Amino acid sequence: MKFIVFIKKIIINIFKSENKSDENMIPQEFRSHDYERKLALIVKSTKEVDYSDLKYVEITKLDTRKKNDLFSAYRLDFHTRDKLNLFKKKYQSIIL
Repeated sequence: MKFIVFIKKIIINIFKSENKSDENMIPQEFRSHDYERKLALIVKSTKEVDYSDLKYVEITKLDTRKKNDLFSAYRLDFHTRDKLNLFKKKYQSIIL
């Protein structure tokens, strides 16, 4: 009986470690859902966004690579949740 419990614990640990490795594949700074509580989003680029939508938004580049780099991203900090939700609806395709 103890042997079965031991095997069960080993199998559970194996599957838990795989789930953790999947979470680590996407760096923390590129997860928008974690920033939504702070009224922020992570986007691929700001080229496709209208100037009027970025007027009262604070923009921060997350890495120091070239502008056209595949892995570059921008953090957009909003002042109100309404502005955040409107932006999410309008620009769903560029949110990371």
